[in-house]
Amino acid sequence: MALNFANLKLEVIDITSNSTPEIYVNNNGVTFSKRVLEDLGYPQYVQFYTDPENKVFAVRPCKGTETKATSFAKAKTEQKNTLSITNKNLREVLVQLIPNFVEKTRYKIVGEYDAENKIMLYDMSKAEESSYRTGDAADEK
Repeated sequence: MALNFANLKLEVIDITSNSTPEIYVNNNGVTFSKRVLEDLGYPQYVQFYTDPENKVFAVRPCKGTETKATSFAKAKTEQKNTLSITNKNLREVLVQLIPNFVEKTRYKIVGEYDAENKIMLYDMSKAEESSYRTGDAADEK
């Protein structure tokens, strides 16, 4: 059976970003996947939120003049990779939200984008241990 190209509804696959909006909490800080940046619209400034009782961390785009606005992403054309924030204060807040946190362990948390409220939410109680990618040339052979 031959496929009729005219009947297909092909969609372009974006292989440049993660399929899920993930963050990684590690020894040095927090890394946001490119998908987080895309979903939030590459905001120049964000506000970080926590709900300690429910173990939730959130990120919301904002104007630079809003209370506790934090510099975040570059413009879409300039932001080529993930975004790492080495702010120890942010890391410490997130560490407190991860149940049974073990120092020197890397954790991955998958977020959920709430489009109506334009906010990315992370249930930190679902943090999973995550291995680093080695990128060893020996692994490629």
